[in-house]
Amino acid sequence: MLSRFKLITVVCLAAAIETGTQTSTWRQCLTDATPAAIDACTAIILLDPRNDGSFVNRGIAYRRVGAIELALEDYEEAIHLNPDAADAFNNRGNALRAKEEFDLAIRDYNEAIRLDPHYAHAFNNRGIVFLDMGNPGRAILDFDRAIAEDRSYANAFRNRGIARTHLALFDSALEDFAAAFALNPAIGHGDEYALALYGRGLARQRDNDPAGSEDIDRAMRLLPHVADVMAGTEDP
Repeated sequence: MLSRFKLITVVCLAAAIETGTQTSTWRQCLTDATPAAIDACTAIILLDPRNDGSFVNRGIAYRRVGAIELALEDYEEAIHLNPDAADAFNNRGNALRAKEEFDLAIRDYNEAIRLDPHYAHAFNNRGIVFLDMGNPGRAILDFDRAIAEDRSYANAFRNRGIARTHLALFDSALEDFAAAFALNPAIGHGDEYALALYGRGLARQRDNDPAGSEDIDRAMRLLPHVADVMAGTEDP
């Protein structure tokens, strides 16, 4: 009787250890931003080949290391397993955007939004594509929607600031950059902020506002060649 009790205890302990390992592996697959996530997701897939979430997360890990084609294969498998997986369409759109296949990327973001009409990331990502295609006005509509769905979405504020800078809406752009920085200080005050600040400075100078010179000085401290970038003769 005692030996049977010991055997049951050993079996239960082994099961607990296995479950704990699987939980740790899944956590790494889901949240690890290093290449180790690829191995973690692969381990989950070997245990459960129909786990569409593991394919999506391994695809994200592949995209982080620049393996776009492998990422696409994983997103496509996830969609095959679960045609209602909005995140799979959104992430496949990201991979297609990286390949500058913009029309296909928009198609995937459209599908992600159809499946989840409140998908803030899909709206933001579709807006980025419109911005990349030279249509900042259309991009702003998507950034507006992303922000409406998630008021804490720092990147959507930043991206709307970039789009508004392209449209010379400098005051509004600076408000967006300030909101993005407040939500996520890691975003910082980068080149886009400097461009908007410089643009506002020029507008203020045209209106004989002495604050214009201050804006321009601050912009040049952030980005010394800001005037050339604004004139389109240099990249930021």
